[in-house]
Amino acid sequence: MFIFYLLILFAALPIIAYLLSQKTNNKGLIFGITVIVLLFCLIIFTSKFAFLGNLKKQTLTTKILDEVYIDSKISKDNLILIEEYLNEDEVVSWMISLISESIELNKLNSAESLITFSEKFFTSNSEKIIFYGLYTELRDRKFPQFKNASLVIDKESFFPCLLNTGSLKLFIMNGPDIPIAEIEFQNIQNISLTNKNSIIPGFDLASAYLNNESVEMDIEITCKNSLDVFSLKNLIILTKEKAISVYKINSNEWLKKPQ
Repeated sequence: MFIFYLLILFAALPIIAYLLSQKTNNKGLIFGITVIVLLFCLIIFTSKFAFLGNLKKQTLTTKILDEVYIDSKISKDNLILIEEYLNEDEVVSWMISLISESIELNKLNSAESLITFSEKFFTSNSEKIIFYGLYTELRDRKFPQFKNASLVIDKESFFPCLLNTGSLKLFIMNGPDIPIAEIEFQNIQNISLTNKNSIIPGFDLASAYLNNESVEMDIEITCKNSLDVFSLKNLIILTKEKAISVYKINSNEWLKKPQ
């Protein structure tokens, strides 16, 4: 943009010299035409109605889609032009559209390069939720076997009393204090966690499996008759070799909480 303004200045120098000359006629007419031409140039190049700018954007869109259709990583030059031609709001809209189309077309290499490039532009909480949703959609396409990843409590597990209510949470070991999955339950014969039990899209069981994470399992139950409270904490090692784990609770794992 600076170069454009510099060119305008140089182009105007002969006209300015003409207007300053004492022997020239029709200065008012020349000045008026000059102002009109300069304003026209500013409008078509820099304003929101700048159709030449829109033409550049359309050309860039075509070039990026050409790379998407062959499932190529988006070139560095085109990514640089995205930042050059678009403001931050436009970049977010573009990325949502391009990533969604890449995933829909199953062009996962292109989608992954766009995801990697665009993360820094999704800054607000609402934008981050959209970004994590796109990331999750891409991951599930790339690793479909983990789309239904789960951790199941074995039906033969030991429980110290007749259950009233219970809660189960999973945390990444040495990770943030945000569970990757959590549920409340009342039936010990049907306790399982899936990706749907995550709080943040993409920060879930599937990611834990794919990254071979160790997770801390926290269970707390309230007994129906005595209202005693028991808790359990244990580590489970997940592996990307499988997408389902079954855990059997033994009697010595429960601790009674003091009243």
